[in-house]
Amino acid sequence: MKPVVHGIARRALPVVERASGTRYVRERAEGETGTGKSSGKPKKIATATARAYRKLATGLRGATAEGIDGWTVAPSTREVDTKARQLARLKAHAALSEALTQGSSFGPAAVQVGRSLVAAGHLADTVSIGLNLRSNPSTEEAGRVLLGMAYQRSSDSEVAWAQFEKIDDRDIIVSAAEEYYPTAIDTLGDDGLPLLDRANEIGETDRWSAKAVLRTAESAFCIGAFDHVRSLVESRLNQMEDETDSAVRYELNRMRDWLPGGKHLEALPTTAGKRNFGVLSYDQPGIRSRNIGDYIQTIASIGHLLRYENLTFSGDEGLTALFKKFRKSVKEERKYAGPDGELNLVEVYRDGNVYQDIPEDTWYIAFGWYMHDIFGKSFNIPFHPNLRPILLSVFVRYPEMLTSEAIAYLKKYGPVGCRDWQSVAVLRAVGVPAFFSGCLTTTVDTLFPAASPDRRSGTLRVDWTKDNKGPKKKQTVTAIRDKSFPENLELARNWVADYAYKYKHVLTSRLHANLPARSVGADVDFEPKNKSDSRFGGLIGIDAAEFDAIRNGILDKLAVLLPLIATGASEDEIYAKWVEITADEMAFADEYLASAQLPVADSETVASALSGIERPAPDAQVTDIVMTVEKGEAPLVGQALRTIETHAGAAYRVWLPNGALTSAEVDEIRSELSQGSIDILPSVALGEEKNTPDVLAAVLPALFADHERLIVVPAAAEVSADITELSTVDFKDTLLAAKHDVRKSRSSGLTLMRRIATTFGDDHKGALDFVFASHAGMSEDFVPFDPQIAVLNLTELRSEGVVERVLGLVQHNGLSYIDAMQMIVKGRYADLGDDWNIHAQWEAADAPKIVNWRRQARHFGHMALTR
Repeated sequence: MKPVVHGIARRALPVVERASGTRYVRERAEGETGTGKSSGKPKKIATATARAYRKLATGLRGATAEGIDGWTVAPSTREVDTKARQLARLKAHAALSEALTQGSSFGPAAVQVGRSLVAAGHLADTVSIGLNLRSNPSTEEAGRVLLGMAYQRSSDSEVAWAQFEKIDDRDIIVSAAEEYYPTAIDTLGDDGLPLLDRANEIGETDRWSAKAVLRTAESAFCIGAFDHVRSLVESRLNQMEDETDSAVRYELNRMRDWLPGGKHLEALPTTAGKRNFGVLSYDQPGIRSRNIGDYIQTIASIGHLLRYENLTFSGDEGLTALFKKFRKSVKEERKYAGPDGELNLVEVYRDGNVYQDIPEDTWYIAFGWYMHDIFGKSFNIPFHPNLRPILLSVFVRYPEMLTSEAIAYLKKYGPVGCRDWQSVAVLRAVGVPAFFSGCLTTTVDTLFPAASPDRRSGTLRVDWTKDNKGPKKKQTVTAIRDKSFPENLELARNWVADYAYKYKHVLTSRLHANLPARSVGADVDFEPKNKSDSRFGGLIGIDAAEFDAIRNGILDKLAVLLPLIATGASEDEIYAKWVEITADEMAFADEYLASAQLPVADSETVASALSGIERPAPDAQVTDIVMTVEKGEAPLVGQALRTIETHAGAAYRVWLPNGALTSAEVDEIRSELSQGSIDILPSVALGEEKNTPDVLAAVLPALFADHERLIVVPAAAEVSADITELSTVDFKDTLLAAKHDVRKSRSSGLTLMRRIATTFGDDHKGALDFVFASHAGMSEDFVPFDPQIAVLNLTELRSEGVVERVLGLVQHNGLSYIDAMQMIVKGRYADLGDDWNIHAQWEAADAPKIVNWRRQARHFGHMALTR
C-alpha cells in the first residue's frame, strides 16, 4: 500500500501547504514552481495579517516588533505570549462591564469578573478588587466572594471558606455555586451538606450552572454523600438538552455509573470454591487512564501467572480469553509446571476499587503509580477491604495520600516493594517498611520469546523531543479510554511487540517505553525531560547487570508467592513468607539510605567569619527584632518601623542589615521613634557571599550568641499589633515559632522535599542523595512554615548546629534560607497564630496583626486589611 498512500500524499501536499501558508505556497509565490493567477496572493494575505497583528499589538503594553512581514519574519514567541497574557487580563476585566450591560446585578457580575480573572491566572487582580470591595459595607459580600474564588485556587480550602461563609446574599451564592459549595463540602465534610440541602429545598440548584452541579457532585462523591450526588446529577440530566453542555453531560453520566447500582458496582464474576485474583485496570470516578504504559505494566504482571502451565483460569470472560491467547507466547525458559490450581480472574481498578463489588479473598499484585487522585480531592487508599495486595513495584506520587489510615494499611500489608528509591525514602519517612524492587515492566519479556533470527531494524521514537525524523509514537492515546480492558491489553501487547520484533533501536523520554523495550532486547536511548524526576530513582543510568538484578528479583519473589496464593495458602502464611523473602532487600535499603548526608558548612569557617565582629548584647528590658531587607525593599523600611512604633507596648530594638539604608535615612527614622531604637548588624562574609539575605538569616543564632530568642520580620511588614508580645511566646520543645504555610502547593513537607530534589536536573545521583538525607530520621510528614516572620529559639538552634546545617544547604545545594529551614526544622515549630503573618495574595483576615507584603502585589485595597 505504500506507493498508493505515497501518491495520495503527494497530491494532497500542495493543498495542505497552501492552507497552512508553508513551503509549497512560498515556492509558488516566488515563481519557483510555476506561475498563475494565485501567484503572490498568499504573500499579500500574510502581509495583511502581519499588519493586522501590529495594529492590534501596539495597543497593548510592551514592545511590538516592527520587522514582521508575516512571510519570513514572525513576532517572537515571547512577544506573542506577553501580548496574549495582557489580552486575557483585559478580557477578564471587561467581563464586569459586559455582565452589567446584560442586566446582572453587581454581586453576580463581580462573580463573573472574578471567575474570568482566576481562569486567566490573574489572582493578584482578583485579590485587589476583592479587598477594595470588601472594605465598603455596601459591597463587602461581593469582595468576599472574589477573595474566596482566588483563595480556592491558591490556598487551603479553609482559607477560601473563611470568606465564603460570611456571605448571605443568595444571588451571589447562586452565581458562585461552582466555587462556594465544593469549598464548603471540602472544608466541612458532612457538616457542609445541610447547605446543599437548603439550596435544593428553595429551588436554587435549578438555577446553578451545569458546571456548578458537576463540581459540587464531585466534592459530595468524595465524602461518600451518594444520595446527594444522585439527586444533583439526575435532576440536572433531566433538564439538559442533548445539544447543550455536552462535556459536562458526559461527566455527569459517567459519575452516575459510579454510584450504587451503576455499572462499575455490578458484582464481579466468581467461581465457587476458587480463589480470586485481580488483574489491575485503570478506571476511576475522576478519569480513566489514556497511558498505554499503564497497560504494559499489567501485561508484565500477567506473564507471572501464565508461567505456570498447570494453573488454569476462570471468571471474567474477556480476561480468560486473553489469558488463553497470551499463554501461547510464554518464553520456554520461563515456564514452570507449577501448582495445580485455578484462579478466578476479576478486573480490579487501581484507583477506584473502593467503589467496586470485589469478592472476598481477592489477591492481586498492586503495582504502579499510587495514587491518581479522585477529582483532585481524595485517594483510593485503604483499598477495598476484600483485596489482599502484594505491594510490589509501587510508585508513591503524592505524599499527601499517606494519611494515618493509609499508613496503617500499608504497614499491615508491607513491606512495600517500591518501583523507585524516592518512594522507599518517603514511605520510610512515615514509618512504612519499604524496599527497592524496581519496575515490573522489566519482566515483560516473559510473553515475548526472542525471534531467531533477529530481524529488527530501524529506529522508533516514543515521545522523543530531540527530533522528529523517522517512525514515532505518543504513549498517551485518548481513544483508549473508550476501549474495553481486554482491548487495551491487546493494544499494549502489540505495542511491546514492536520493540521485540520490529525496531532495533528505541529513542524515548518515557519510562514505560524505556524499560519494556530493554526487557525485550531493544537498544534504548532514554532521555527524560528531567533526570531527577522522582519516578526515576534507581531506574535511570543503570547498566545491564543492574537491570537484570531488578528483573530477577521480581521474578524470584513472585515465583515464591504466586504458587502459595494459587494453592489456597492462608493470608498469614503468605504475608509471613513475603516478610521473609524481602528481608535481604530491607537490610540493603537500611544501609543504602543511611549512606547519604546533607551538606554541613564547616563550623570553623563560620566561626572565622564571625570572629572580630561585635556581637549584639542582650537587654532583659528590650525586645530585639531583626528586620530582613531584600532587594528593592529599602523604601519600605521606614513605613514598617513606623507601624511597629505605633503599636509597640514596650521598649524594642530593631537591627537592620548593614548597607540597607544610608546613615541619613536611619537617622531620620530614629527621630520618629520614642519606644524603639535602631542598630546596624555587622557585615558577614562567607566565601564569596557577603551579607546576602540568606546567609545573614542563617547565621543569626551565632551572631546573637548571647540571646535566648529573637523576633524576625521583613521590611515589607505592615504591623497593626504590639509586636513585643511575641517575646513571651511559648516554644515548648520546638526550635522556633512561625505560622504554617497556607498555600495549597506547600501543604506537605515531603512533597516540598521531592520538589526540591527535581531541581537537581541531570544530577540524578545528587537528587537521590538529597532525598535520602532529607528524609532520614523522620517519622511523619509535616506542614511547611513561613520563617519570614518568626520568633527564633536561639538557644536550641545553636545547640543543634542549625547554623552550619542551613548554610550547608544554602551554599552547597543552592536552597533558599526558607527552604533550607524546612529541611532542618521540619515540624519542630510552634504555630505562631494565623493573624501574625497574613499574605494578602493567599489569605485575608478581618483583624490581622501583621500583613506580609514580601513578594506580593501591593494591592490597592490593602488598607482594608488594617482598618
